[in-house]
Amino acid sequence: MSEIADGGAGAVGRRPSEGGGVSASATETKLARIARYEATYGSEYGFEAVMVAARRRIILEMLRSSAHEVIVEVGCGADLLVDRAAAEGLIWSRWVIVEPGEGFAALGQEAARRHAGVTVVKAFIEDAVAQVASATEGGADVVLCSSVLHEVDDERAVLTAMGRVLSGGGRLHVNVPNATSLHRRLARAMKLIADEHELTARNRALEQRRLYDLGSLVDLLQSAGFTVDETGGYFLKPFTHDQMDTLEFVSDEMLTGLDELGRELPDLAAEIYVNARFGL
Repeated sequence: MSEIADGGAGAVGRRPSEGGGVSASATETKLARIARYEATYGSEYGFEAVMVAARRRIILEMLRSSAHEVIVEVGCGADLLVDRAAAEGLIWSRWVIVEPGEGFAALGQEAARRHAGVTVVKAFIEDAVAQVASATEGGADVVLCSSVLHEVDDERAVLTAMGRVLSGGGRLHVNVPNATSLHRRLARAMKLIADEHELTARNRALEQRRLYDLGSLVDLLQSAGFTVDETGGYFLKPFTHDQMDTLEFVSDEMLTGLDELGRELPDLAAEIYVNARFGL
């Protein structure tokens, strides 16, 4: 059975059963940002499709490594992970998609009609802890935060919310772009940016607030109360998305090799990830 729920004012910093609220103006600002993001993301997709596939491989490998009956996915985007998971035969009892964007949430609801056990909570997770916790019916075995954390206004509020919807032994998976990736180091060496952590025009167009390297991402999660179990990277991207999109000689075999090199050289990988548990 599937459903869609509009998340109301949430409960970050409270237990899920307690009340709480966020200002209407703050919510409206975030909704305006997600609407801009949806429009920009669609127009800038291009090579992003390759990176989406690389992210999915990492997540699906993690999900296949052990049983995850209850999954919470924070932000679903346009290329739905739940569809790929179903195609690969993964089994779940509840898959909760938390998505504030109108268009993305609608795609999630379409997926909920295709797959049993899928629920869509149309909200920002930090504003809807109670609704998400209720939808898990006892806590999530895993929370997936894929290519989201670098875009949010309040990273700590989001991490706190995700920790609160995890079950006692549940895990958080976070992946983000890597500030020290090969292509950003090349941009710095070419003096196109002064520092690898500097936001580019594309970062700003996609509403990205910050960039992490593996060290800063681990530090952030630990400071938010998580115990890090695993870190890594994937896909070695020599050039920008736009430049990669124009390289006609790049074959599927090359893309596979670049993905593998990113795993071997996480500090240089285009994107990095952390798997962690909430608490000690």
